[in-house]
Amino acid sequence: MKWLFGDSRGVVLLLVLSIVALLTVMVVNFSADQSIEMELAYNFRDSLQAQYIARAGIEAAIVILANDDASYDSEDEDWGGFSDYAMAASAFLEGPVFTGTLVDETGKIDINSLILSGEQEFRTLQFKRLFDLLEIDIADDELDDLVNALIDWLDPDDETTFGAESDYYESLDVPYVCKNGPMDTPEEILLIKGMKSEYYYGTEDYEGIADYITVGSGGKINLNTASDMVLMTMSELISQDVVDSIKGCRPFLQENYGCIDGLDFSDTTEDMTWIKKVIDIKSSRFSAEVNGAMPSGAQINIRAYLQRINNKPQIVYYKIY
Repeated sequence: MKWLFGDSRGVVLLLVLSIVALLTVMVVNFSADQSIEMELAYNFRDSLQAQYIARAGIEAAIVILANDDASYDSEDEDWGGFSDYAMAASAFLEGPVFTGTLVDETGKIDINSLILSGEQEFRTLQFKRLFDLLEIDIADDELDDLVNALIDWLDPDDETTFGAESDYYESLDVPYVCKNGPMDTPEEILLIKGMKSEYYYGTEDYEGIADYITVGSGGKINLNTASDMVLMTMSELISQDVVDSIKGCRPFLQENYGCIDGLDFSDTTEDMTWIKKVIDIKSSRFSAEVNGAMPSGAQINIRAYLQRINNKPQIVYYKIY
């Protein structure tokens, strides 16, 4: 009887120890789950705050443009110093920061304007000239096919001779339809038949077209903000010497271009008529790219296109990433 009693106590002890061990494992797992959930909650909170900070940066860009003199646009204005403004404003946030840029999109080539009536020849040449100036590795016939496909993507019909329409895009492994309308963002050009990512982003051997194209600006080129490359794409009449003269005249406060050496604005040839038609000193479209960051490392980026409508900047495209 004593042996049985002693054995029973040993069994009870083992059961108690097993239960304690099981409860310990459960508590540890529960604590770990709670820690993960708390960490996820903190990450969500910080990401949300970072998004609000980035959005505040977009709103700041809108306010700066709303108070800007819209009769001309130049990088020596307040909007041109948006990056410095963002750094200064972040000093008052005590931890969170936002950084960003505000860029004039009218200083770039509007690819949506390729199908403007009466201008297609000049705008096609401008687009091709960009590839040539950047020394992008693409054959002439490939560039012709790309331009035709781009025009087909933009025009409203579903007819094609040399380009590509929905029947081509719907036959791809990941099918999609032809837009048959204006692009919403420049990156949309990557969907076009014949457009390679290296043409857009560049390689070690050449720069891509990403920094030089836009959409929705109406096709004008702001002489105050356009890069050397964009200026030279307008015509073979615009050499580097002419570009240097344009930059020396900046900022243009009025549409008076008499200070530009190398261009005769009394000339009535097709090239000069085109140049006079496309140049401007003011802008209708800007892009704001803002990063909101928290001390924890959480970051959110917001990209917005701002369109001046009746001289009031309004968001026409908005992306969080």
